[in-house]
Amino acid sequence: MNEQVQTLVDAGRLDSQIGEKISALEPGTFCLHKSWGPGTVKEWDLFGDRLVIDFEKKPGHSMKLQFAANSLDVLGSDHVMAKFAADPEGVKQLAADDPVDFAKQVLTSFGGSMFLDNWEDEIKGRIVAEEKYRSWWESAKRQIRSDTRFVLPSKRNIPFELRDENLSAGEALIGDFEAAKDIKAKIKVLENLRKNLDTFDEPAIELEDVVNMASSTAAVAIKKTPGVAVELLLARDGLVEDIDGMEAGRMPVLDVLREHSGRFPEILKGMGVACQRQVYLLSREVFGEDEWVSRLIAALEGSGTRAIAEISKFIHENGKGDTLTRDLTAGLQQRSLGAEVLAWICKERKGFAAGVFSDPGISAAIIAALERDHLDESTPKTNRLHDLLMDDKELVPDLLAESDTAEVRHFTRRIQSTPVFEGLNKNSLLARIIKVFPSVEDLITGEKSEGAEETLQPAGVIVSWESLQQRREKLDDIINKKIPENSKEIGIAREYGDLKENFEFKAAKQQQAVLMRQKAELEAEIATARGTDFSEADGSAVAVGTIVEIENVNSEGSETVTVLGAWDTDIEKSIVSYLSAMGAALLGRVAGDELELPTEKDGESRKVRIASIKPYAG
Repeated sequence: MNEQVQTLVDAGRLDSQIGEKISALEPGTFCLHKSWGPGTVKEWDLFGDRLVIDFEKKPGHSMKLQFAANSLDVLGSDHVMAKFAADPEGVKQLAADDPVDFAKQVLTSFGGSMFLDNWEDEIKGRIVAEEKYRSWWESAKRQIRSDTRFVLPSKRNIPFELRDENLSAGEALIGDFEAAKDIKAKIKVLENLRKNLDTFDEPAIELEDVVNMASSTAAVAIKKTPGVAVELLLARDGLVEDIDGMEAGRMPVLDVLREHSGRFPEILKGMGVACQRQVYLLSREVFGEDEWVSRLIAALEGSGTRAIAEISKFIHENGKGDTLTRDLTAGLQQRSLGAEVLAWICKERKGFAAGVFSDPGISAAIIAALERDHLDESTPKTNRLHDLLMDDKELVPDLLAESDTAEVRHFTRRIQSTPVFEGLNKNSLLARIIKVFPSVEDLITGEKSEGAEETLQPAGVIVSWESLQQRREKLDDIINKKIPENSKEIGIAREYGDLKENFEFKAAKQQQAVLMRQKAELEAEIATARGTDFSEADGSAVAVGTIVEIENVNSEGSETVTVLGAWDTDIEKSIVSYLSAMGAALLGRVAGDELELPTEKDGESRKVRIASIKPYAG
């Protein structure tokens, strides 16, 4: 213990343990404070009960002896933070120029292992500027991953580690595979092993356990996550192919696909696009020449825009483009295509999807799909088809290029009445229509243009008075009951303490976001709704507010369907919305007309004849 410090301890002015710590903090010593970072002890004033520390942002900072002893850690001169205290610009330059060596120094200084949250606490905003940190870290990770001395975690609850330097590169890679906590991480290790086979003397022997572990992991995962399980098997097979004398062993990918052929769309949806293409190739062996195309087409829905493009490209490359066009056109007419498939058709309207896009039902199918998603609370609110309509200025003119005046006017009314588009978005779409087709301007302005045959005021979505009242009551309940109750819950939860760890507060705030979204949606829907008692329908043709008797053309049997407002659907009572696929197909038809109606099975339809039509009201 320092002689001066010992004097204070003997005089009872310092506890002996505090004295030991102060002795280690002599002038010139490097130290670390949890909040203020690294610093250098500048001077002692022991009898004045203080130390003076030079921190980066608090030079000449005075601290009481006991506080300094309890809050400062002594750093050796080789510690990265001691180097930062001595030469901050030099350490910053090292991080920028050689992030791998910098990472090694940091991890060595902190015991060889750090969670990423702790890493960021030390580096972000101190050694790497906060606004540059994200791009710097992404670049650094790419370099660190290629160095087998490091274990870079796939999740933040797994530590970032520096390996034992006695491990060989091959042993390190095998260790990575064993330590990987999820399948995606194991796939990356298999890919890395494949790139570094030259680090092994006898890869067929040394990697046998890795290949077997990959098979076992896939066998467990196939039930819950078939896509990533197949992706793991494909990565395993890629590694095996590059190793002379090695066999993949159990669970061949082809056998797995055959066994789980009924889950084919689910398998494709859960895997990366690069691996999907390998599965497309295998689909011919799995399903045979008569079925593979229809299976891939069936997998389009829910696969994502990029996968839809890849599947379609593969089908065309294999000479089955006509089949794809035929099946998509049928889905278009039956209003069974989802928003993502329709978005791809629109993007490829001058390419692979030209034949489908030219079908006159494309515009109605787009509105129907958007409205289905809008009214379905389980559907994500981000919609590529909606965004494409707004961003692609030529799409609406292209949609209507081959349409006659009646079709353009019908599409314009649908844009006006649908709740999918609001405010400026709706006005923008209508302006694009008027620019190409000035004859429909009267539908928007209410003024008859020269040569126009009719004048219509802008219409809202048509609903029954009862359903409109229900929406208003729901909105009133949210505004006057649920939102005030939620505000009280937030206030109470605030009192529970630290908001970062306050589950009750987080839950209440999440509920607040849900309520505000519901409020905004209801207000928008009510604002565009037009209530009716359906008394205007006269039964001369199918309209909103008519009861339609339908006969099956190719089989016996008939049914009665009531076409009502947008919010009036009741399947048990055979009531359908005029915006539904069936309602839209029936509108405007007269007794005796024959038409195709969609069935419950995607891609299938039935031919029916309208036997009679009568008004719903009265």
